[in-house]
Amino acid sequence: MGWHFAQPGGIARHHRAPTLEPHDVLLVRVAGFTFEFHSLEQLQACRAFYVEKHQPTGRLPVETGSCGGDHTEVQRWFERLPLYLREEPKRQRVVAALDAAVHGVAVGEFRLAEQPGT
Repeated sequence: MGWHFAQPGGIARHHRAPTLEPHDVLLVRVAGFTFEFHSLEQLQACRAFYVEKHQPTGRLPVETGSCGGDHTEVQRWFERLPLYLREEPKRQRVVAALDAAVHGVAVGEFRLAEQPGT
């Protein structure tokens, strides 16, 4: 499965020395589903997706090179999540939980891999 963005540095460090440097992962459980985030960029991308009440087409042409893939069209990872999470009451709960997670990372309550160049 391809990444929508560059692989976080923490994952690369973990692959080089898995027992020496732990890799921080943020788990957000809401509406009977557990989201797993490896970077702040990944968390923000998922939040931006669920903030939108009406979703545009998620199919992206491979020629853009933004998502990787080996077919003529690809989907981003968060578009493949269970559809019941997009139902309005659950979508609102998901947005609230992801907002809380973003706030927690911002104030240092949670730790995630830093974005490259920061």
